[in-house]
Amino acid sequence: MQFTIMKTRPDVGGRLACITDLQDLQHKPLKTPLCLLYTQSGSVPHLTRNTLSYLTERPLPALFPLPPLTNFTKSVRVLGQGITGFTGLQEYPSFICVQDPMVRTPSGYNDKAGVSVWDRGGRFHMNASSFTHIMEAFLPSMYMALTDADTPKDASKKRIWLSVERSLSLLDKCIEAKAHSIELKRTPILGAVQGGWCIEARRHSALETAKRSVDGFVIEGLHLGGTDSLQFEEVQDLLQETLSVLPQDKVKVLLGVHRPEFIIRAVVAGVDIFDDSFANAATERGSALIFGFDPERELREMLQSSIWLSNEKLEICLNEDCYRDQFVPLLEGCECYTCRTFTRAYINHLVRTGELLGPVLLNLHNLHHFLKFFDAIRSFLNKDSAAGH
Repeated sequence: MQFTIMKTRPDVGGRLACITDLQDLQHKPLKTPLCLLYTQSGSVPHLTRNTLSYLTERPLPALFPLPPLTNFTKSVRVLGQGITGFTGLQEYPSFICVQDPMVRTPSGYNDKAGVSVWDRGGRFHMNASSFTHIMEAFLPSMYMALTDADTPKDASKKRIWLSVERSLSLLDKCIEAKAHSIELKRTPILGAVQGGWCIEARRHSALETAKRSVDGFVIEGLHLGGTDSLQFEEVQDLLQETLSVLPQDKVKVLLGVHRPEFIIRAVVAGVDIFDDSFANAATERGSALIFGFDPERELREMLQSSIWLSNEKLEICLNEDCYRDQFVPLLEGCECYTCRTFTRAYINHLVRTGELLGPVLLNLHNLHHFLKFFDAIRSFLNKDSAAGH
């Protein structure tokens, strides 16, 4: 994998870059800041393979959280086409993460031998060897190394430092196992930076992880899954200290249910890749995203203010009775399939009656809107420094 910085914005921070030389990109670069398509058990929530084509003409990289996929390992290996072939997403570059960013991870089940992940069948414990065997079957475009991210906000310093040391040990073992793997020889591996909410531990983890032979970094141990969003001010010092000691020429990833205000500020801090968990979470709430992201208005306001967008500016809840007679699109001017074809009143009916089509149409809109938000971020970063003054 080649990560090339194309442009930086010294006046606000952040950078435009592109990723090339992934095995299944077919010479098409991925532009960052980038949003990964979140999947559950190998499919984008509520969308079939056919309806997914309404979302974007060009396949985007997909995020495959490991927990719900471990039971499929034998079948994926027998088929021999990797996890994307097994799930019918052959055109979508795949990134595998250890835990599910939309599901709160149970605490207290990692040990010196390895890490636990959870699916509907219960707990599955992995060490570096078994984890690498799964990666050999799944054949991802890139993946993060096995890591111990069990550091909730109230974790003790002993638990935090244990997470750091275990994660470094697991990273070394994953790198060694990858070096002996024919299937993973050209597959990029990303190291996880731990340290919980302790700035000294984060700095140590970042420095030590950067010494290893990794292709990028995943900032872990802050968002433990679930649909609650962090405020950027809560993690600003931790994130900036972490990013300040990591190499500038390697990709940085931050997964989780992050609001648009959080994402734009993390981008200017130096993060390159996120996922669309927030858009999926809005769909699960029965809401449609409506926040603005004009590069010279709303994006600058998000950067300059520590106040969250009000709910009225962020989303509309289609469960509410007031939308039953609004025969207008979810968002005026939106070009998604849902807004071009259906009205608030119709989707209000679908949501209130529990029709399966309701979350399908909502997620098509929310994912489209969230991906357009990233288009706007890239446009914002691509402007000359003097253009905004």
